[in-house]
Amino acid sequence: MKKLTSFIMSWLCLGFLVTALPGSAHAATLVSYSQGTKLGAPDYDWWYGCSATSAGMMMGYYDRNGYAGLCYDNLVPGGVAELSTFPSTAGTWNYLAQYAIASPEHVSDFYQGGYLASGDDVAPPHHSFNCLADFMGTSQDSAGNFNGSTSFWFYTDGAQITAQDIIANGLTASSGMYGLYEYLVYAGYGAAANLSTDFYNQYIDALGLAYGFTFGDYMAEIDAGRVVLVHVKGHTMLGYGYETNGLMYIHDTWYEGEDTMMWGGAYSGLDHIGVTCFIPSGGTPCVPLPGTVLLLGSGLLGLVVVRPKSSD
Repeated sequence: MKKLTSFIMSWLCLGFLVTALPGSAHAATLVSYSQGTKLGAPDYDWWYGCSATSAGMMMGYYDRNGYAGLCYDNLVPGGVAELSTFPSTAGTWNYLAQYAIASPEHVSDFYQGGYLASGDDVAPPHHSFNCLADFMGTSQDSAGNFNGSTSFWFYTDGAQITAQDIIANGLTASSGMYGLYEYLVYAGYGAAANLSTDFYNQYIDALGLAYGFTFGDYMAEIDAGRVVLVHVKGHTMLGYGYETNGLMYIHDTWYEGEDTMMWGGAYSGLDHIGVTCFIPSGGTPCVPLPGTVLLLGSGLLGLVVVRPKSSD
């Protein structure tokens, strides 16, 4: 039987290890460089947990851009997901994406004591789950998470641990990755998802384990139009691009704008350990916006390639 480890991701990078069992036409915008690719991903300010916020960027990306010719515009209910939630003020919900990440009801039930507190959840019954932080177990005492933290399970040999494995091991209530699936279904998609392939966590190859997610695997995700959750020790970010020399483009939840780190390296002194990957399913056919119909016959709709000039 494979051994499992669980990392708890927290905003201030105080995580610890537990050993245990451009909105138009919903088209992904690819910016092509001489040696790499970027996806047009949202950039969100920390909102009651780095993992839930990074998952919010992931959902916001698919809400805005769709995937594989299908639209997912209810992943952020109420309208089109914003490209940015900077600046944000805790306790004041100014963006649609913030409701999708951690709703007022979530904060009221699970965040009474403030950041890093535990044992402060209100007594059940709780509200009907309605946001990523709910389904991911973020800040919930019952999932073993202090306020602002989320747990992700990994196999110690570096093999993929899928949503189906999470079910088999009885870990659904404490798995941030499995919560992505639950949120997808809550939003009206994913009912026919393949839980053995479409959702998984994996340690990276740089850890020297028997198996591991490689930089080539990461590039393949980006090239397929899919963003990736990037885990360093105690913290989660969104990976949305790369250069072929091993550089990753990431959106952090601490700072606005583009950040980078090297594959298998460190970010702010925190070692890169793993990824969470997710393939959307169950979307609906996109309705072309005015002005885009003429592009359908040429096959150009859905991919915009920009080749910026450079003096470097």
